[in-house]
Amino acid sequence: MNRKLRLWLERVGIGFIAFLSLSAPFVFGFVYYLGVSDGIEISPDDPLHVSRVWMIRERTGPIGIGWLRTEPVAAPEAHLQCARSELLVLNWQGGLSLSTDARYCKCYELNAKGGIQESTRACP
Repeated sequence: MNRKLRLWLERVGIGFIAFLSLSAPFVFGFVYYLGVSDGIEISPDDPLHVSRVWMIRERTGPIGIGWLRTEPVAAPEAHLQCARSELLVLNWQGGLSLSTDARYCKCYELNAKGGIQESTRACP
């Protein structure tokens, strides 16, 4: 039993090292891309499902990575559609920190053209 366990642990260790070795270039390339671009937006035309990843910069240079994700929530009225957004920030200035303090909600209603526009109604 001891030999089988040792063999299994060796294989898991080799797999873990291989995973780290193969994923490191992807991570560095992704961070580099965020540094030279305006970020990545997924579903930018749909305010109920939009996601965005970008590099946060100040005068001194890049200080972190931001991730905004939005998901629909139940609306107080049938003709409204509401979405709750959450901002996740990985900050490396002054030590590594992770912040999820920024959350907000917006409601949308149908306009005359069949699209949606921001409503003055409050979220639930």
